[in-house]
Amino acid sequence: MSDNLIGQIEEEKLVMELFRQEYDDFPKGKLVKSESPDFILKASPKHRIGIEVTKLHVPKIKKPKTHFAISQEGYQPPEFSKENIDFTIRTKDDKLYLYRQKKLNQFWLLITADLTENPAAFNIPNKLGNWNFNSGFQKVFLFELMSRKVFELI
Repeated sequence: MSDNLIGQIEEEKLVMELFRQEYDDFPKGKLVKSESPDFILKASPKHRIGIEVTKLHVPKIKKPKTHFAISQEGYQPPEFSKENIDFTIRTKDDKLYLYRQKKLNQFWLLITADLTENPAAFNIPNKLGNWNFNSGFQKVFLFELMSRKVFELI
């Protein structure tokens, strides 16, 4: 396993632990690192939730290997826009058929973003309140990393 992949896995674990701390309605249970989806939360023997972690991105941009955009030299976080959030959701919706093979009860999507430097994002709650999103995921979240704020989109 490459150092880059190990670093990405550790970073995903950190992001998930931060999300778990900040999202008040996160179910109790054992969180297990997986692949497709990234995590499985075993809330009970009969209730398991698959959680896919990704970062906000835009079409035709090379995504860095890290969720913390500011740690990539020269990388500019994507613009906070409905179009970019929709694109990120659609990209992961296209992979839901893979996740469903695991026969889990629910599937969540966690979109991470560093929006503190983005002037268009100064009023995130108001903007998100006016936007509607659709997805095959039962829950979709936007997790602003620097402020550690969680926004439930679906």
